[in-house]
Amino acid sequence: MKKIELIPLVGIQIEGIGQINLGASRDEVQALLGAPSDALDDQYYYDDLELRLDFNGRGVLEFIESTNGPYPEKTEVSIYAVNPFQTEANELVNILSEKNNGAIDDAEAGYCYTFLNSSVGVWRQITEEDVQEEIEEIKADGEYEDNADMLLEDLEKSKFFWTIGIGVSGYYAE
Repeated sequence: MKKIELIPLVGIQIEGIGQINLGASRDEVQALLGAPSDALDDQYYYDDLELRLDFNGRGVLEFIESTNGPYPEKTEVSIYAVNPFQTEANELVNILSEKNNGAIDDAEAGYCYTFLNSSVGVWRQITEEDVQEEIEEIKADGEYEDNADMLLEDLEKSKFFWTIGIGVSGYYAE
C-alpha cells in the first residue's frame, strides 16, 4: 500500500515519489508521476495511486481527490494524521471542522461537506440512515434473508466517506 498524505492548501506527499503541490503545472505533475492512466478534459486519473487530479483552464493543478474509499486497494491515505477512510464519518467531520476553523458548506449534510477555509471536501453516496431505512423496507417485504449480506456490507460502507479531496485556497468558494 502506497502511503499518501493530503496536506490541505499545499498538496500531497506520496511515499517513495515525493511531493506534488497544488499550483503545479501538468508537466510538473507528469515529471513526478508519469503519464496518467486516463485523462479527460482537465482531469488526470492515476489508477495505481487511486487519485484524480483536476487542472484549471491554464493547466494548473487546483484539486486532488482520493477516489477509492472507504476501501482503497492500493493506497493508504492520511490527512491531519488520521486515515479518512478508517475514521467514521461523524468523527471525521469533527476533525475537519476543527482544523477548518471557519465556514462549512453542509447543504448536503450527511453525504457531502466542504470545509471552506481549508479547501477540503468529503463525499459518500449513502448514509447509515439510508441503509437502515432500506433494511426496514426489505424486512417488511419479507426479503431480508436474501439480501442480508449485501445490506450489511452497505451498512458498514455507509459509516465512512468514499472520497476526500483538497483544493487550492477558495476552491469551494460559497
